[in-house]
Amino acid sequence: MRRRLLGALAAVAAMLSGGAVMAAPASASETSDVGTTVTAASTAPSLDTVGQLIVERLQLADTVAQAKWIKGTPVSDPARELVVIDAAVAQATRDGVDPALVRRVMSAQISASKVVQRGLLTYWNHNRSQAPTAAPDLTTVRARLDEIDTALVDALGAVEATAADPDCHHLVDHERDREYPGLDSLHRKAVHTAWSTFCAEP
Repeated sequence: MRRRLLGALAAVAAMLSGGAVMAAPASASETSDVGTTVTAASTAPSLDTVGQLIVERLQLADTVAQAKWIKGTPVSDPARELVVIDAAVAQATRDGVDPALVRRVMSAQISASKVVQRGLLTYWNHNRSQAPTAAPDLTTVRARLDEIDTALVDALGAVEATAADPDCHHLVDHERDREYPGLDSLHRKAVHTAWSTFCAEP
């Protein structure tokens, strides 16, 4: 099922993107930015742990999408989303982590999960023969999501200074472009969404 999903997701991403995009040659300013990124990355706390948790959370969106397909429930679940965000903010407040950082990052994780879910549901609507036929147990999945969210709050606490650093966007771009084995184009698109609110606005 997983192998079939990977092939399916690649097709969804291609359909959503509407075609290939050619990369433009790097300009002198872009080359300078690369140097800045390397310098920043060498002094700032690593974002690896946050990135790994983001990807692990996104991979569970496949199972959530399967359950919602079978049950016919909508992708958005405002009540559940509020519970998730409030729990993370409460943990942050208790543990001395910036609650504003946690709130905006957790909101982005929910949005990123919806990118995957909607992509899958769109594909299954057009390819009924490849749609799931059995609903997974969402209770187990949500328990694992809660564990990841707890770890994510802890990881965010270790990189609070990076979120407020002037070079934050360079570091986030590096994480967005990181190659994760088995991560298809739909999930990579979701990774970009997941990182979209990490850096503090000036």
